[in-house]
Amino acid sequence: MNILAAAKSILCFGDSNTWGQKPDKTGRYPANVRWTGVLQDALGDDYYIIEEGLSSRTADLEYSKKPGRNGRAYLEPCLDSHRPLDLVILMLGTNDLKIEFNRSAEQIAAAIKGLVGLIQEKTKQHSASVPILLVSPIHIIDTAPRFAEFYTGTYDHESALKSQQLANEIKRVAAETRLRVC
Repeated sequence: MNILAAAKSILCFGDSNTWGQKPDKTGRYPANVRWTGVLQDALGDDYYIIEEGLSSRTADLEYSKKPGRNGRAYLEPCLDSHRPLDLVILMLGTNDLKIEFNRSAEQIAAAIKGLVGLIQEKTKQHSASVPILLVSPIHIIDTAPRFAEFYTGTYDHESALKSQQLANEIKRVAAETRLRVC
């Protein structure tokens, strides 16, 4: 935890990629290896990185196998809990690609657009508009070594194709919600 009063607060809200899950599902990377820890190290003590990653978190779906994974339901109290914020980094969508949810890239992007709207609405109540960095999740590569071993029944070739389409859909959401596109 950064205790410097002047430190800028950055909320990193995501799924297992933000939580730091190892690909072989044997646990979590150490804090200094997770992308949030690398970001904290790179930015230094002038910034406070708030790691809000949760394995299996979806954009806005209830997940019967793992209760409490609906990102939308948790995001609002999370924003309240960590305010004031100087930046929100949002990276969700991978779990929405699971076979059981059968969502298109467009449907996932629409859910993420709803989260952007919630962040914009919620943060403007407390201060000037908080910038949002919208990050497209990693691509699912169904030909990767050990993919079948770890992900059969969870993700398939269709999930992989949709993951590649999601980046363009997220770029569209960023433009529609007036986020700066990089």
